[in-house]
Amino acid sequence: MAKYTEFCNEVIKNVGGKENISGVVHCMTRLRLNVKDKSKVNVEAVKEVKGAIGAQFSGEQFQIIIGQHVSEIYPEFCEISGIEKTKSIEENLDKEPFDFKKIPGKVLDFISGSIAPILPIMMGAGLFKMLYAMLGPDLFNVMNVEHPFMKMISIVGNCGFYFMPIFVAWSTAKKVNTSIPMALLLGALLIDPNILSIVTTGEPFKMYGILSMPLVNYAQTLLPTLLTVWVLQYVFKFFDNVIPKSFKIMGVPFCTLFIMIPLMFCGLAPIGNWLGEGMSWVITTLYDVAGPLAIALVSAVFPFLIATGMHVAVGQIGLVNMTTAGFDPVVFVGMNIAYYAMSGMIVAYLIRAKGEEKQMAGVNAVTLIVGGISEK
Repeated sequence: MAKYTEFCNEVIKNVGGKENISGVVHCMTRLRLNVKDKSKVNVEAVKEVKGAIGAQFSGEQFQIIIGQHVSEIYPEFCEISGIEKTKSIEENLDKEPFDFKKIPGKVLDFISGSIAPILPIMMGAGLFKMLYAMLGPDLFNVMNVEHPFMKMISIVGNCGFYFMPIFVAWSTAKKVNTSIPMALLLGALLIDPNILSIVTTGEPFKMYGILSMPLVNYAQTLLPTLLTVWVLQYVFKFFDNVIPKSFKIMGVPFCTLFIMIPLMFCGLAPIGNWLGEGMSWVITTLYDVAGPLAIALVSAVFPFLIATGMHVAVGQIGLVNMTTAGFDPVVFVGMNIAYYAMSGMIVAYLIRAKGEEKQMAGVNAVTLIVGGISEK
């Protein structure tokens, strides 16, 4: 018997069985399930499963809080539930009645499900950038920026964010269950050297000689790719359904790209960029008006956002702000202050805890203080 078989079977039983699970991903500490019928999920029973720290719905997504070893459970859970790790089972959402009340939850589910798989890239690259800043002249000035070691960690750190459109294309394609190769190509096109050269020179350019393309550099961006791949799922599905089987292998990719390329460059990507700039403007304005009070507000509510799983979406606002404006004066600052407060709380609990609780508190203290990862 595999290590987590009993845990997986208990969870699957209490979420309505294999047939009720339409997709599953994981972040640093949570197993995130998409279910077809929420009424079949016994939340309280899942909370009682040995190995589960907690469980709740966040929007349309059912999240089971497990801990740092969730990445070990995930492959076994996928195998037992019959869901492939690289994609989720297509949900029969066409029969679901439209409900305006469900839109925020679906948007949150889409964003968190698309971003969660690439969190390791963000964290890994972010730590390299942090190490570069610490060793460089901006902080401790330990090493010269021309040193090979400094050059290498700078390259790795920048690479993790520069190619963000490609990473997001992959994770979003997995989330919406569409063609990953098509999504990757579209993401790569956003940062193609030829496109960037057109943008840099500022020369007007028309797609297919017809539609004017806004001159925008999409390196390090999130929202343009999210919107593009979301629309790609429908365009790809349309051509996959109408093109005869004998022509699918060539016809579907060609027709999909022929439509998606101008749609992306002349519509979806610019809209995503404008949304990002709008978020940056809101955050910057909030800081200009409220100053420290805005940071205090983010700090105060952030632990509750973690408990509901909304911290992923809020963190993306800070990331969008950094990639758009070049800095974030509110979100990440407030998040860090909240982590300082939670670190103090976990250290106090570690001192007072006894037995097994002390061991668990020690693990949580290390992951929170060193890795900045918490749950409750």
